[in-house]
Amino acid sequence: MQLYNSKIELDSLEPSELQLYQDLDKEPYGLDIATKVCKKLMQNPGEDHGLYFSHRDYCGLGLYYINLQFILGVVNDGYGPTPLLASCDSETDFVDWLSRESDQTMSLYGSHFNNQTITKSRLEWYLEENYSPTWNMYCLYMNDRRGQERSS
Repeated sequence: MQLYNSKIELDSLEPSELQLYQDLDKEPYGLDIATKVCKKLMQNPGEDHGLYFSHRDYCGLGLYYINLQFILGVVNDGYGPTPLLASCDSETDFVDWLSRESDQTMSLYGSHFNNQTITKSRLEWYLEENYSPTWNMYCLYMNDRRGQERSS
């Protein structure tokens, strides 16, 4: 992935943010999830598709496949990706990059530390058949996951 903006530097974080950073999941997403996300992005190209949140104001980061490019960009009011944070033309490069990322490393992309960044739970939600970028649907998905974890 070619980065257009540098990631947030750890020494710029407040002590409470640094603690949050250290507590975020460090486990890489892995090849399985990265490959599935890549395939779904390629099957649904365009600005109206992809992995993003859709609500008012700042919506965080989104992943898209537009004009044969994989893009990580900022989403506002459900529209993105502007500005672009990173992109690549290669399916192999995209899968390699995403497979090595984690919730911790993704929290440093963009200008807002850990604010609606790409996370493992968002990637898993994107792979669901009933995926929707609307915030309410994501909240319902997360509530269902928590309920399943409690009953296990």
